[in-house]
Amino acid sequence: MSQPPAMSIATRRALVRQLADGDPTLSARAIASQVGVSKDTVLRDLAETLPASSQPAPEVAVSEPQPAPQPTAEARAGAPQGYLVLVLDEPLRQALAALRAQVGAPDTEKQNVAAARAAIRSVADTVVEQQQSIQEGTRP
Repeated sequence: MSQPPAMSIATRRALVRQLADGDPTLSARAIASQVGVSKDTVLRDLAETLPASSQPAPEVAVSEPQPAPQPTAEARAGAPQGYLVLVLDEPLRQALAALRAQVGAPDTEKQNVAAARAAIRSVADTVVEQQQSIQEGTRP
């Protein structure tokens, strides 16, 4: 069995924080098992990311949706080749929940990945079909 590619500290901390926030009942030992690090590393990562996540979000005076925060350059650089790093902000969490609800899937990383992949493929299929219709001279 091959080892997963090493990830940067920022990527690991983001993953640890995501797992902890996604399921508050997960123990540090359970998170450590999923990430492939020690329980103490998970506890340090959580302590390091806690101050940033415990600060209240500033209120926005605009009613328009705000763009998702971009992953840091360090997090993007630490992502294994062929992986897309997405920040699961609240609008994206709600969209994934709506997609999962269609099939009654639980809120797990695996189901979120499946829902995101299905949504991307669906939108891409629609775009390709529209382009083919335009090229053939028939509008949908």
